Amino acid sequence: MPTVLSVTLAIGAKQLSQHKAIVTHITAIEELAAVTILCSDKTGTLTLNKLEIDKPTVKQYSNIETSEIIHYAAIASRTENQDAIDTCITGAYGDVKTIRAGIEELEFKPFNPTNKRTEITYKTISDGSVHRISKGMSHSILDLCTRNKTPEQIKQLNADVDEFALRGLRALAVAIEDVPSGQVDGEGNGFELVGLLPIYDPPRSDTKETIERAIALGVKVKMITGDQLAIAKETGRRLGMGDNMYLSKTLKDGPPPESGYRDVDDLILHADGFAGVYPEHKYEIVEKLQNLGYMIAMTVGFSVLIFAFKFDFPSFMVLILAILNDGTIMTISKDRVKPSPYPNSWNLTEIF
Repeated sequence: MPTVLSVTLAIGAKQLSQHKAIVTHITAIEELAAVTILCSDKTGTLTLNKLEIDKPTVKQYSNIETSEIIHYAAIASRTENQDAIDTCITGAYGDVKTIRAGIEELEFKPFNPTNKRTEITYKTISDGSVHRISKGMSHSILDLCTRNKTPEQIKQLNADVDEFALRGLRALAVAIEDVPSGQVDGEGNGFELVGLLPIYDPPRSDTKETIERAIALGVKVKMITGDQLAIAKETGRRLGMGDNMYLSKTLKDGPPPESGYRDVDDLILHADGFAGVYPEHKYEIVEKLQNLGYMIAMTVGFSVLIFAFKFDFPSFMVLILAILNDGTIMTISKDRVKPSPYPNSWNLTEIF
């Protein structure tokens, strides 16, 4: 029977490998069948760890279309030695080689921590006109703008930035101006705010389907991430795993009064995830779930006998254990089991 069981698990490992899953321990397949809660990291696991622009929610503050706003932002980005933001923007536009087609760069000011924005001055080759584009932190760009700037626009921008923040999206503003003199350092006609780009780390293409299948099979999925709470909640909403998430400090301070949970154990069991966690918090969460009886590993009586006999273990006891072990193996050989779609664990009373 041990041979039959090993071969069966090996076949299972081969089938899993066809789905690009690596099995390092054959017994992990059997253990996985009993899992009731899956705790997962976010960045690079549930998500791609690659920034993208959420095009459907781009905010417009003029008659310039979304695609053109992204093009302006791409022009004001580096095409070489890019950081994550520039890579994201140029990727959203498309072919990097066509971004600056028909224009000539006159001056480029890279992002710096002081003004928190980039700026490019360029000439349109067809008519020789000179223009400037700046992209960066929303409030830095807003302070820069002077043209068509109204109290209503300021209020709208602040509301949009707050909306993005609540959804865990980074906000990147874009503004443009013309330079009538045609000189690189010439005075422009004033920057005008044209758009606000929401940037986020998108889920993997198959993550939502995987989570839905796990939930359908009786496995609850919890997100445990070191990222911000708002970002974790937005990712949870997009993946259909819920946004009932809390900061790691609740593990020490206890559940918030308005949450309705009795204690930390109750919170950990029913929450959809935790944000702002460190590695030690991850171990703490998993340990508490194990202590609540969810898929914990334990040894069924051998260690008790060893300690009882002070490590002076009689050979007769080894014989007894071997016979008892053979008894359980014989029951397995006659077992006619139907695979369960839900998490399974040994019913030791029935087996005995």
